[in-house]
Amino acid sequence: MTRGLLLVAASLAIVSGLLGTVEAQSKLVFAHYLIGTVDPATNHAQLDIDQAQAAGFDAFALNIGAPSASWALNTTDQLFDYADSVGFKLFFSFDLGQDGTLGDFDAIYTEYSDRDSYLHYGDSNLPLVSSYSGGSLGASAWESFKTTYNVYLIPNPEADGSYYSDPATFWGTWGSALDGVFSWETAWPKQSDSPVNVSASQDQVVKSGADAAGKAYMMGLSSLQYKHLDGSNWYRSGEGNFAQRMQQILTVSPQFAEVITWNDAGESHYIGNTWVEADIPDYGNSATTPHSGWQSVITSFIAAFKSGATSTSSMVPAGNAQFAGAMWYRPVLTSCVTQSGSDGTPPGYQAGVDAVNYAVVLPADASGYTVKVSSAGTVIRTDTVGAGLSFNTVAGMVQGAQTLQLFNSSGDLVASASSSVDVGDSPVDGFCDFNYEVVGLS
Repeated sequence: MTRGLLLVAASLAIVSGLLGTVEAQSKLVFAHYLIGTVDPATNHAQLDIDQAQAAGFDAFALNIGAPSASWALNTTDQLFDYADSVGFKLFFSFDLGQDGTLGDFDAIYTEYSDRDSYLHYGDSNLPLVSSYSGGSLGASAWESFKTTYNVYLIPNPEADGSYYSDPATFWGTWGSALDGVFSWETAWPKQSDSPVNVSASQDQVVKSGADAAGKAYMMGLSSLQYKHLDGSNWYRSGEGNFAQRMQQILTVSPQFAEVITWNDAGESHYIGNTWVEADIPDYGNSATTPHSGWQSVITSFIAAFKSGATSTSSMVPAGNAQFAGAMWYRPVLTSCVTQSGSDGTPPGYQAGVDAVNYAVVLPADASGYTVKVSSAGTVIRTDTVGAGLSFNTVAGMVQGAQTLQLFNSSGDLVASASSSVDVGDSPVDGFCDFNYEVVGLS
């Protein structure tokens, strides 16, 4: 090779290295993906990745709680094989709520961490590993894992008593074990017997401590929690939670955001597909109760977050679209729980509001737009909306059909959403379904 070619090659190597560092340190957004049974005779794994990639996600955080189960390995194979071919990223989020032994994940991590699609991050470009739960294992167990496998580690150690209450003590104990932390529980309000909004106060405390320690922080973004499965039954406020949380994440400005979840049918906070072969509950079946209508709003959020925006007023529809948005509502009134035949009054149901919720994203030059919300044919709210994200929880929903209409400044109808299921007041199959019907604006 001539001296000139050597210089060119060296320059390209330097540029490549710099680009790799910039990419490694960029803000990233993940979707939490529960590893369940995915039929290899279908294209379900491919569809999940294609849709997540189109929505703007950087990676799936693969929640795995049965790391040696054949069905889990089969699904993991399908995901990595396809992700390798399309340039999508994956990484493991060990579910230590299901399997509390960190060593049980050694084999599956070793098997997949050198795949092309495995996400790497940080100055040293290390494989990224996260978790659900795991704080009770203690710092030494995590430090041993980090040292053994040389990973970029951002687990979920909320169970440590000092995590929220005493960040200085927490980081004094955990600092050498971690590269960052992920808070799960702050994505929703605590269970309550009255309406309550989500708060970022605890996130801010943890983020400040992480900043002081030179560590990264990851916040969760979610819609609600509603579960009626395997003897577990609860509700944690949804309503405007999703949109409120977007504003909080942009304000706090962590390094990472993780949408909880892509496909958790049991807790109802899925935004993607929930496949029937995974033995999902009927109320969480995305074929009959889809939540994909949220994805256009999430795409706008992802772009704003990754650009460094600190307010939802900076959100814009993807591409050159005129709008993005969705309407969501529960298919039963909260009074359903008082009706005969209901076996599943969810603890926390008193926090529910009989409301039609909406989120609308408009371009930067939009002004004078109007949103009208109707319940059973009667307009219950008219809001003026403009550039960026506008959202509201409109109380006063009654039984019947629900409608959202978006008008421009000239009074022309630009988009609308109509209920897929009419609201009722009676239990179905013995319980009151607090999951949301989500309808995208079109």
